[in-house]
Order: sequence, then C-alpha cells, then structure tokens
Amino acid sequence: MRKLLYAILTIHFIVAFSGCVGAPPRSGGGVSSAGYVELSSLASRNGLTWQWDGFSSFLRVRDVDDDVKLYPGSRIVLHNQRKVDLGAPVKIRDGKVMVPANFAALFGAAKKLPPFPQKPSRETFVTISRVVIDAGHGGKDPGAVGAGGIQEKDIVLDVALRLKRQLEAAGITVILTRSRDEFLTLGQRSDIANRNQADFFISVHANAAHNRFAHGFEAFYLSTEHDDFAKAVQIRENAAVRYEDSADYEFSNNLNATLWDMILTENRIESIEMANSVSFELSRMLNLKTRYIRGANFYVLKGAKMPAVLLEIGYVSNAREGARLNNPHYRQMLSEAIASGILRYKGQVEKTNGFTR
Repeated sequence: MRKLLYAILTIHFIVAFSGCVGAPPRSGGGVSSAGYVELSSLASRNGLTWQWDGFSSFLRVRDVDDDVKLYPGSRIVLHNQRKVDLGAPVKIRDGKVMVPANFAALFGAAKKLPPFPQKPSRETFVTISRVVIDAGHGGKDPGAVGAGGIQEKDIVLDVALRLKRQLEAAGITVILTRSRDEFLTLGQRSDIANRNQADFFISVHANAAHNRFAHGFEAFYLSTEHDDFAKAVQIRENAAVRYEDSADYEFSNNLNATLWDMILTENRIESIEMANSVSFELSRMLNLKTRYIRGANFYVLKGAKMPAVLLEIGYVSNAREGARLNNPHYRQMLSEAIASGILRYKGQVEKTNGFTR
C-alpha cells in the first residue's frame, strides 16, 4: 500500500510540476492561518526558481547563493547540503506545495521573516574524510566457501585491512567494523558507521554462484527496487541473520517513514557515484570486469545514515577467480584499485562541494 501511495504521489507531481523552472504556476498565494505559504507565490515574490525531480522525488528551490531540497511530508530540508529542521512538514494542499513560513528565511533575498534555529553542521563543505570499512561475515559466519575451502570472511578481512592502510596513507580516517575473525550482527556494523559519523560506509564481500563460470566485480546500493539477480545476492548476504540470536530489521517501523525515504533518496545517488568510481578504477588498474551496479535491499546497508555501498570483489566459486582472491598479491592490487576509486570520488565530490552529477 505504501508503494502504491508513493507511486500515485510521484505521478501527480510529475504531471503537476514538470517544467516549473523559473515559471511557477499562477496561484492565490499568501500565508495560511496555520503558518504556511504557497511555494509558487514565495518563489515569485523573491526571484527563486523551483522544479520537481521526478526521478528522486524531491523539490529543488534555488537562488544565486542557496540550494534547497524539499521532500513532501518531511519537516527536514537540505540547505546547501546541510540538514535543517523547519519544525513543520512540507505539505501538498489542493495540488499546491505549501511550506512553513520560516522556509523563506533560508534565502538571502527573503529578509522579512526572522531566522529559525538550525543545528550546527559537523562540516561546512562536503568532504570524504571519515570512512567505515566493513569486512563482511566473520567468526561463526564464514560467508561463501570456494574451491579448496577458501572462506569469504578471511579474504574480505585481508582486503579491508589493506584498504585501510591505503586510505590512511591518503589522509582519510578509517574505522574498521572488525579487524579480526569475529562475528558482528548486521545491525552492529551500520551502528559503528553511525556512531563514528562516517562520510561513507563500504561493506566488502566476495560472491558465489551455482554457475561456476560467473566472475567479476559487482556493487550494490540500497534500494527497495531490485531485479531477480540483485534479489538472489541480497538473499545470500542477508542470510547472515541466521547466525544472530535476535534481530529486528524492520527499520522503517522504528523511524519516521518520510525521513527514512529522504535519507534513502539523498544517499542513493552518492552511493551510485561511488560504485561507478570504484568500478572505473578496477577496470582501469586490474582490467576487472564489472558485472553489475544495482540496487538491493541489504540489511547491512539499511541501517546506515550515510551513503553506503556493498562491494562483491569476485567469485570464490569460480576456480580461476577464487585462486586469485586467495593470492595476497592480488588482494593488495584489489585494495589499491578500490582505494583509487574512493579517492577519485572524493576528489570529484570535494571539488564541486557535493554536486558531482
């Protein structure tokens, strides 16, 4: 039912607001008795442009100095990439977008209304300075097992340790979810990233398939939409839950649903860009084939409050690729290529202050 409601809302917005850049539709305008103002009227009075992004389902309002993203139903907006709480949600009323009156205070052109409290941001500019690397599985959970008994948990831990050294040499602070052969729940892994206020969360895995010829690199970002292949990988990686004494991964039941959707939408684009950057460097440096970059509903990514990707660095079920993954020299090359991809993305996002697309 929730998906159906969002689909209807998205279709309504695409029809109602497509082509609204610089030319808001005519309306009565004015502040309502509940302290709301119609967005089109506010934009007209203050020389703002606004448009609806049908792909990512958010509104974008801009002037020369300010860029604000709004999500219908949420009181949180992103002002120049910083989260701001308006104190009341953006609403749709009779087909019109209504924003809290204090929304105008975000723009330099609007000086009529007093400013409202804003939580300080940890950083003024968009940076990638703190990364959490998660070596998948561990302890009683071996992960995938390949020819000769090689275990995913051992391979990915070694890659994570090597990747940590590479990134630290480049000035990035790296936190590992595990640095030895120990078991962590999927929730504990994302909690470590959240507690450390990571800029990015990267979970490293190795794949396996019934098709012994399957090989190559894959990257996944969090999405509730997935195809059959992504679902198959999702089921295998999420199966780690069976090693946990208890787990509750109905994340959206315990978090404001609209805020969850906002976080997911905002982080998904950054995650796709990171995945593409890592894929590019793996191809350039190792000539490693990228099979897929896809969305899937991984538990380990679902709890992260920052952009996150799950990397499948190869197939232990493929005899040739499994032998390479079992080779320390190859794992070193893998870690160097992944680090190069992360640094490539870091350079792009910091050069443009977050606007890499």
